[in-house]
Amino acid sequence: MFGKFFIESWRTKKNRPFSFFINWLGLTFGFAAVIVMYIFIMGQVRHDDCFERPMDDVWRCEIESDEMGSTCPDPLARFMTQFPEVVTATRLMSGIGMTVSAADRADGERFHLNTVVGDSTLLQVLPFRMVNGGGADAMADATKGMLSRSAAMRLFGTTDVVGRQVAINNTYPVTVTGVFEDVPQNSVYTPELILMMKLINIMNGQPNYQNDRWTTWMSECYFRVHPETDAAVSGRKFQRALLERMFESDYYYDESTNDIDTIIMQAGGPESPKLLQIRPFNECYFTPEVHENGNTYDPGALVVLGIIAVLVLVIAIVNYVNIYTARSTEVVRAMGIKSIMGASRSSLIGFIIGDSVLIAFVSAVTAFGLAYLLRPLYPMLLGSALPFDLSWDILLVLFGVLPLVCGVLSGIFPAVVLTRMKPIDAIANRSSGGRQMSTVRNVLIVFQFVISIGLIAATLIINKQMRYLATIDLGYSRENVVKVTGGPFMNNDRFEAYREQLLTSPTIIDASLIGGDPMYVSNMTTIKINDTESFTPRLLNGDQHTLHVLGVPMVEGDSIMATNLDRLGWGCMVINESFANYIRSVAPEVQIPGSKFIGVFRDFQNRPMTERVMPLILFRAWSGDAYVRIAAGQIEPALRHIERTFREMFPNEVFQFVFMDAQFDRMYKQENLFRARLLTFSILAIFIGCLGLFALVGYSVERRRKEIAIRKVHGATVGEVVGMLCVSFLKWLAVSFVIAVPLVWWLVNEWMSRYAYRTAMSWWIFAVAGLLALVVALLTVLGQSYRAAVENPAVAIKRE
Repeated sequence: MFGKFFIESWRTKKNRPFSFFINWLGLTFGFAAVIVMYIFIMGQVRHDDCFERPMDDVWRCEIESDEMGSTCPDPLARFMTQFPEVVTATRLMSGIGMTVSAADRADGERFHLNTVVGDSTLLQVLPFRMVNGGGADAMADATKGMLSRSAAMRLFGTTDVVGRQVAINNTYPVTVTGVFEDVPQNSVYTPELILMMKLINIMNGQPNYQNDRWTTWMSECYFRVHPETDAAVSGRKFQRALLERMFESDYYYDESTNDIDTIIMQAGGPESPKLLQIRPFNECYFTPEVHENGNTYDPGALVVLGIIAVLVLVIAIVNYVNIYTARSTEVVRAMGIKSIMGASRSSLIGFIIGDSVLIAFVSAVTAFGLAYLLRPLYPMLLGSALPFDLSWDILLVLFGVLPLVCGVLSGIFPAVVLTRMKPIDAIANRSSGGRQMSTVRNVLIVFQFVISIGLIAATLIINKQMRYLATIDLGYSRENVVKVTGGPFMNNDRFEAYREQLLTSPTIIDASLIGGDPMYVSNMTTIKINDTESFTPRLLNGDQHTLHVLGVPMVEGDSIMATNLDRLGWGCMVINESFANYIRSVAPEVQIPGSKFIGVFRDFQNRPMTERVMPLILFRAWSGDAYVRIAAGQIEPALRHIERTFREMFPNEVFQFVFMDAQFDRMYKQENLFRARLLTFSILAIFIGCLGLFALVGYSVERRRKEIAIRKVHGATVGEVVGMLCVSFLKWLAVSFVIAVPLVWWLVNEWMSRYAYRTAMSWWIFAVAGLLALVVALLTVLGQSYRAAVENPAVAIKRE
């Protein structure tokens, strides 16, 4: 049976190679888009594969997540262990850079490693896959730590390093107690080095610090619970217990009451982000609105990309249906002959659907090969390489479920419609399927062009928005400013000496010591405005040169100067315009400038562009990174001078730098990648749609060859014939444009609503999208229309 089916299928494709080629090519590109996005999305969904066991029983604490992100009071982890539902808990700090060197390495080379610090229970909560070592005692005290596989290879040239020593920041010896597998980039945390929280206290000069201050928010809190623990019930229990504990620590939500229920209602109810909430670890990667310290991914972007990839494949399926129904005359006659020869309708339907499934399977195989060959392009589209060492369930979906479903969807409509005629009527039928078939094809053509025009317009608008963000006045000047990575070693005195040496070169304009990222200020502190009003603005640490380096002018009062630098702190500060305006609105009696708020500097964008300028204060930095402004046109000599001076003054440190421009681009990396993907899908959609249109024009010309010849005999010109053929297809492009414009306007407006600063959705964007689609469609239609129009009528009628 299968042998006969394959022979008949091969004969069909051999007799009609053009339609087979168009269908195969369109489905191949459509499947390739879906395969790439499916592998990418599954990689993001399985972001916790770096752990030895499932993470379903690990949760994270969040308090005041709308302001503090996932940062919690330091004693919270110890507090959580009192509950019988909790197995263990740990504090965690990430995104810390440490200079690390191997104690027994001859060349003494040092490396800058991304570091995560936690308590001794860290591995019990986050069980990273181990290569060597590990165990319950791996994080027993501050002298122990663990390396990733790649970090061990860089430091020692081998992963067999348990028991060997490394030096942290050239000062603190740490014994390696374990080597864990490299963590992929699509994980919440990507550590190269794991250390004890106790070591951070030692580095800060507080070896006996007990981390018991509820007003100190520096770490995150993760905990593991017993199986079958009810998240909703336990979450409310933890919430109430924490509120009671807060009273003992003088951390009040409202000093006017100590009733727990009243406090919960005043905060906005049990679901309020101001109160303790617990979030499953598996969801943390997909909460970019909360998590500031680790890696996150917008789940909405994954959904949108998946839908667009599926729409591209749907366009290919529509091509298949259109081409099959355009050949309805010969298909119906063939089905009629088979029926007279004894074939049942069910067998005819089975053949058409089976043939569609076969083409879909062949296309899926070639699409996988195409996707594999395009691997060098994925870093530009996806932000990282795409792994092709796939698990069996992914392979089953790609080569089983997907071709089967697409094959059935492609073949079911032609199979049902084209086999329902009686055999004698089918043999005598010389129409193209009648009005019904024509209507179906026109609707599908409109659907294809709606998607294509929509993708083009969305790409143009998003590109315009990203260009707007790149050129808008942010209140500071990031051009020619380079950040030299510092750390605890870069304190005030050492920085001042470094700055003096930098300024000996005319290529350097100025330099400043800044603690934190001026473009993404995450630190916060509570400031008492008067006896009754307090506020928690963002906090940036800097010095008397910070505003000059950033290009931010003063608006009122005094700037930070050498004469007032030592006084800068809780009782003396420089604030931005937003904070000054807030103070004047709630406490107009407070003098600005005055003894406490000595000066006001111009607002600059200190958060992502999805947020407005936040109230900000500038405190003195005791250590941090060196921000250096370079003279225009002097980039290369200035960098050589900066690096040479750094290596002379800090020979035991690792020299690393990044331009603020590059930092800014990195902040919007996902948006730029989304734009690139959308552009790619737009090109694919147009290409696949035009493949189908090209085939449809060919079949239409073939059917109307006699009509064209008769029109020419009666005096029709070549232009009139070409216009007739073009209008019959391009009028549906106009319908598609009318449908696509409001749909795209609504969808893109929803996407842009996330930004505090938005470009206008100009009318010309939609006009350009429609014009591009028109030009591509005209190029597709004109060639075959012109050939049919110039053909000799006698030849056409004779052939007919």
